[in-house]
Amino acid sequence: MRLHGKISIDDVSQSTWDIGLHFGWEYIDALASIEAGLVTLRCIYTDLYLSLALFTRFPHPLNLSPFSLSFSLTHLSYLLKMSATISSKKGSLTIAGSGIASIAHITLEALSHIKSADKIFYLVCDPATESFIQDNAQGKCFDLHVFYGKTKARYDSYVQMSEVMLREVRSGHNVLGVFYGHPGLFVSPSHRAIAIAREEGYNARLLPGVSAEDYLFADLEVDPATCGCVAYEATDLLVRNKPLSVVSHNVIWQVGAVGIANMDFDNSGFGLLVNKLEETFGGDHQVVHYIGAVLPQSATIKTVLRISDLRKAEVAQAFNPSSTLYIPPLRQRAVDQDVLDKLRITGNVVHSSNLYPGPKWAGAEYSTAPAYGPHEKHVISAIDTHTPPADHQILHASAAMKKAMQQLALDRNLLERYKADPQAYANTVEGLTNAEKFALSQDKPGSIHAVMKATPANIAAGHELSAEAISAASASNADTTVIIILVFPL
Repeated sequence: MRLHGKISIDDVSQSTWDIGLHFGWEYIDALASIEAGLVTLRCIYTDLYLSLALFTRFPHPLNLSPFSLSFSLTHLSYLLKMSATISSKKGSLTIAGSGIASIAHITLEALSHIKSADKIFYLVCDPATESFIQDNAQGKCFDLHVFYGKTKARYDSYVQMSEVMLREVRSGHNVLGVFYGHPGLFVSPSHRAIAIAREEGYNARLLPGVSAEDYLFADLEVDPATCGCVAYEATDLLVRNKPLSVVSHNVIWQVGAVGIANMDFDNSGFGLLVNKLEETFGGDHQVVHYIGAVLPQSATIKTVLRISDLRKAEVAQAFNPSSTLYIPPLRQRAVDQDVLDKLRITGNVVHSSNLYPGPKWAGAEYSTAPAYGPHEKHVISAIDTHTPPADHQILHASAAMKKAMQQLALDRNLLERYKADPQAYANTVEGLTNAEKFALSQDKPGSIHAVMKATPANIAAGHELSAEAISAASASNADTTVIIILVFPL
């Protein structure tokens, strides 16, 4: 079998030795066994260098050649960890999300997997999305909804959904699971299937998607970063007696299915949730009942209510399994002056919780700055005389380079071929500059950034990066990250 990364054996309870075996990317056959208190590891390899570190007794690692090692442990309890997947097994599992809004929320990445998977298993919430998946799929499609039953435990359905996907993975197919919303949020079968696939040595990956919470943040114009956000599943909130926050945004999922473990959504436990809300916020605090629109013919529900209104029968009946409840902050938490001093934050700057506009429907005690205060007017007046920094870079790449990067981002099969031999792929792309071809062959994000962006001054001078400069840029192997910290003047 082909191993990527390392194998390590660590005794979890007072072992005599801690052993780390670090492998390269060659072929290796490894066997670990326990006999009468003795742990034996034997490795047979070709062109492979092994490093054995006896960390407890020796200050420096011992470098060994082909060997058969036996050592005793105080206790036989140990963990055998595989830190990366065994990639020689055929078959793979990818889990994607279709979002909430019909078709519109499907990402380009998810679509590329739909078009290339051997088998597609989907659980979506509308027929238009189902038809879109079927029309774009090259492989066979299967609707996982058949495993639901009105009185059947949802957990049982999820186990079955996971297993039918895993069966096809074990048969050597590249399998795609598509679940509505974000595939990792309230999608038990996706996490189960991925964990089992990896344990069995198959490649498995979870792709991001648009969740109901993402949709809520956009429709209600909520910024969770301004004062933080607490999010709970309704039943879990109650049975574990978790605290809500009066100084943060609160999102409660599945408020129309409180205490429901099957598909019979009578929501008889809704009153217990209302009790919890009244105890924390009082009856007059405003909340929003939210359901994002799915089909083009659907309308988003954004019903503003007081917590006391939730006790009315006609209001409670409007909640269903798709309902999410948003509770805005009641008040602000005061700034800790001692911490400000330790962070050396001085002058007219504080955290973003005062920024305009403040949270909609927040309590009366929540204060928000004006849109055009003295500071805002000052910085706005400087717009017309602003000049970009000298080191500001703009997009500067050949049409061939831009097309190549777009294709790699959207075509998973092409990406796999590129990863297998970046140099060979770069040689097939016509129209690249020498610098672009070299950068593409490096398979490093730093080198790609280096050849696709440049300062206007360097562009005007016709400057092209050398191979040495591109290699230096690729050494960091890091993507560019922009961190935005919101502040507001007092």
